[in-house]
Amino acid sequence: MWDVVCLGDLFIDLVPHSRVDGQWLYVPSPGGAPGNVAAGLAKLDHKTIMVSRVGADAFGRLLIEALLGYGVDVSGIIQSPTEHAGLSIVMLDGEGERGFMFYHDRPADQHIRAEDIREEWLAQSKILHVGILPLASPTSAAAQRRAMNLADDNGIPISCDVNFRPSLWQNDEDMLAAGREVISRSAIVKVSEEELQSVTGKDNVDAGVQALWHDRLEFCSVTRGARGAVLYTLNGTYDCEGFKVEATDTTGSGDAYTAAVLSGVLSGIEPERLLRVACAAGGLAATRKGAMKSLPMKAELAAFVESAGSM
Repeated sequence: MWDVVCLGDLFIDLVPHSRVDGQWLYVPSPGGAPGNVAAGLAKLDHKTIMVSRVGADAFGRLLIEALLGYGVDVSGIIQSPTEHAGLSIVMLDGEGERGFMFYHDRPADQHIRAEDIREEWLAQSKILHVGILPLASPTSAAAQRRAMNLADDNGIPISCDVNFRPSLWQNDEDMLAAGREVISRSAIVKVSEEELQSVTGKDNVDAGVQALWHDRLEFCSVTRGARGAVLYTLNGTYDCEGFKVEATDTTGSGDAYTAAVLSGVLSGIEPERLLRVACAAGGLAATRKGAMKSLPMKAELAAFVESAGSM
């Protein structure tokens, strides 16, 4: 019934929109890495369901309505009358690279419960996609582990983006341990160069990937920002130098990349082409502000790849 189940955090990003008298004006924008991936996959014509928890307030409604608008099934999102979504303030430098300030005092998505996870979601899907942030809370950790166990029971591969955010953890070692746990159970992994070095202690990318490789792993992406990415598979390694774009806001670029990788896996695209399309998706997303809003549609992504030259 669904191509991908996405589980985890939903944020409201306050994104700089315009300047007035030298000061930035900010607008609320729906975000959160798993939610962005769900929206990105829906924009690429895949059926996705989002599993999370938000407040029964204006920001909670904004998140749900945005996902609905992109075609995501939101029946897995619980609205709580006593909780609120996390808030992040996005700060951009002159090249569009973003930083975050988080207001994240036990938000709603860290109260997802194990009993909220329905087995039919995993039994009727093709991939489970997760991050690591739910593992920062005992309640949501139990929910994510139940989802991963159900994925294993139903023969569904797990995809993860570790997406390290040290300011959201009590300490770095807990964050790294969560990353290692989820990577060890995943068939599809996305890490940045910096995250790979942090989780393995290896400065060399090849050595780092070799250190984290395990029997279940089939695809491991190592992203390098504007320099593209490297994709490691069971049958070979592929490199893409990325696409030259005028970056405005890189907030959703990694999630656009991840959505395109999962789309390529679902569609059976050969790895070299898959990597090129994924890098193109990340590049396109960087040309627009906001996270979900910036994620490319299937037709525009195909046109962008074609205009940049076929493989």
